[in-house]
Amino acid sequence: MPILVFSFLLVTTKVSIKLPDEVESQSYHTKLRRIDFLGSLTLVGAVGCLLLGLSLKSTEELPWSHIAVWGLLVASVVSGVLFILVESYWAPYPVMPMRLVTQRTPLAVSLSNFFGSAAAFSMIYNVPLYFSAVRLDSSTDAGLHLLPHSVAISTGSVFAGWVMRRTGKLYGLTLISCFLTIIAASFVAAWNENTAAFHLWVDVFPQGLGMASVITTTLIAMIASVGKEDLAVATGITYLFRTSGQVLGVALSGALLQTVLTHKLRQRITGPDAYELIETIRHSISVIPNLNDTLKKAAVDSYADALRVVFICQAAINVICFLCCLPIQENPLPSFGSSGTHEEQEAAYRKRQNSLLPSRSNSQDCESA
Repeated sequence: MPILVFSFLLVTTKVSIKLPDEVESQSYHTKLRRIDFLGSLTLVGAVGCLLLGLSLKSTEELPWSHIAVWGLLVASVVSGVLFILVESYWAPYPVMPMRLVTQRTPLAVSLSNFFGSAAAFSMIYNVPLYFSAVRLDSSTDAGLHLLPHSVAISTGSVFAGWVMRRTGKLYGLTLISCFLTIIAASFVAAWNENTAAFHLWVDVFPQGLGMASVITTTLIAMIASVGKEDLAVATGITYLFRTSGQVLGVALSGALLQTVLTHKLRQRITGPDAYELIETIRHSISVIPNLNDTLKKAAVDSYADALRVVFICQAAINVICFLCCLPIQENPLPSFGSSGTHEEQEAAYRKRQNSLLPSRSNSQDCESA
């Protein structure tokens, strides 16, 4: 909270953007009408109902046939359909304009951000759990294993920006970065009791490096593929898909973990008090070190099996992210290998705009027809 308050004060006092006179002269009512309230509401409804339904299924162990579970999932689908309809036909200023999302590069960027963020945040959530529940490390030690990942995130963004600035290219860097995330997820999925300590610290590094680079390059790809009038909306779309992927990545991986974990615990732990013990292990890993050797091994092995399934799914999602990046177009970017000027950027922008004019005119002709 203090950091949030500090950021609010910093933006309020230091950020001053001069808006055009026609915007400044608009009334608050006119400005409020530009906010896509209905689209935002249906989007929140779709994601929220999905998360709540999965939570009831995995955490509360309600059956799929329970009205609360399938009712929420149906509500999620209905809200998602309504969101698309609102964005397509009713919202005057949609939060996700379909005319942009249906284009080749914006669609590829949006999907790659969604799946990449889902895999990245699933790893951030589940790697510390591996060290706490399987390696029985303290919470502090478990969190420290994410330190290389954090360093890689900052390094990856800066490195991607430097490469694009030097070469004016982003396509090859994007694919290589996606491949790094696949390698990292595969390494993590192969962890077992014999894995060397070196791998337990280093294997997460390519995930942070690759994902940070992908986020940076795909954002530039999105900006380079749209006109200047759509820059703000296009940037917002990338954050929309990215944050949706982050939320769903954590939620879906948690639901998958609990499903597999419950199944494995029921296979290994039996007896009159098995249900209560299984529920305790599922909801509090702090009890595992205090169990007897037999139950401790059963709990540790069950968590290891469940997390391995989650890590394998992360690798599969990273593969999907890689495939989504393939259609991204290599639009002209200014190269700053020796010197870069504002005029060079403007020249590249005009060149790209001219290349987009035929396709735009064709689409307008089709709409007129």
